[in-house]
Amino acid sequence: MTEIIDKNWYKVSNEEELNTPSLLVYPLRIKKNIESMIQIAGGVNRLWPHIKTHKMSKIINLLKDYGILRFKASTISEVKMLIQCKVDEILFAMQPSKDKFLKLLDFQKNNPNINFSTLIDNIKSFEMFSQICSEQDQTMNLWLDINNGMNRTGVEPNEKAIDLSKSIFQNNYLSLMGIHVYDGHIRPFDIAERKQECDYSFRGVSELINKIQLKNITIKSVIAGGTPTFLPHSQRKDVFLSPGTTLLWDLGYKKLWKESPFLNAAVIVTRIISKPSNNLLCFDLGHKAVASEMPLPRIQILGLDDVKHIKQSEEHLVVESTEANKHEVGKLFYAIPYHICPTVAKYNKAYTVSKSKKTGTWDIDARDYI
Repeated sequence: MTEIIDKNWYKVSNEEELNTPSLLVYPLRIKKNIESMIQIAGGVNRLWPHIKTHKMSKIINLLKDYGILRFKASTISEVKMLIQCKVDEILFAMQPSKDKFLKLLDFQKNNPNINFSTLIDNIKSFEMFSQICSEQDQTMNLWLDINNGMNRTGVEPNEKAIDLSKSIFQNNYLSLMGIHVYDGHIRPFDIAERKQECDYSFRGVSELINKIQLKNITIKSVIAGGTPTFLPHSQRKDVFLSPGTTLLWDLGYKKLWKESPFLNAAVIVTRIISKPSNNLLCFDLGHKAVASEMPLPRIQILGLDDVKHIKQSEEHLVVESTEANKHEVGKLFYAIPYHICPTVAKYNKAYTVSKSKKTGTWDIDARDYI
């Protein structure tokens, strides 16, 4: 419990054993985050978490220990890892191209105890899925992916969506599992405003479901949201929930969801490698060590409060600090990434930390794409 409430929870007593830059994860904090997910969802049966944040079989097995057996994946490598973990259901949450669809069918054929499914949002993919399944005499479960404002994937909730659902429903090789909607664009800082926007955006989905069912087409289930709208969607009945970042948490979501019960459970360790000028510190924390798709700052350096992030290159991060003279070359610092998901993907292993000690390593099994 000390690890949960201690303001220095992230520190490791045997720092000399840490290489930098490296990723650290804290299993006790991950377990607390799983428990918070279950509490918000009202039980394990509504949870269908995404694994793209962590890509680790050790975390899958922790989730399984709590009774969570359905998972989303975004890459073939993640699907392979879930198969090895012997989960019950795998949703490949990327509308697959032909090569990936063939792989999914192969996985399904060789793993009959796992229920596989994927997303669809257009008639061309439907025709390709149908033809391949017919040729191979196989079936595939599909979720109709709906665009309710994210404008990334999905079919808009209109007549095109109804026609596509009808085509799937009438097909002998494809089965319509239900509706999938991801609304990661809904990010107001105020939770009441976020809920209001989430509910407004979901109205079109609810209306679409009613229209589809009037065509005597069964919508078995709905999977809604991700981490940003986890709480608003948890208040709907009979909706599966797909948080992912909740397991490790990061600076971005910590700022967005201030009332969240989730704990930061992953940090990066880095060392000062140079002091090139007055008030400047250079860390071994470049683009290759932390997600860099957003403007600076991309991390929070814990214990270094008065700091301005100046520039970052492949291997270096330069900051300006009035406290620079207090710190020598070689000193180790801990940093929380703004975006943990692509940060994890930059490493093949993570150190585990328990009771302020490095206790071992966890493989980031699904780091590759295939």
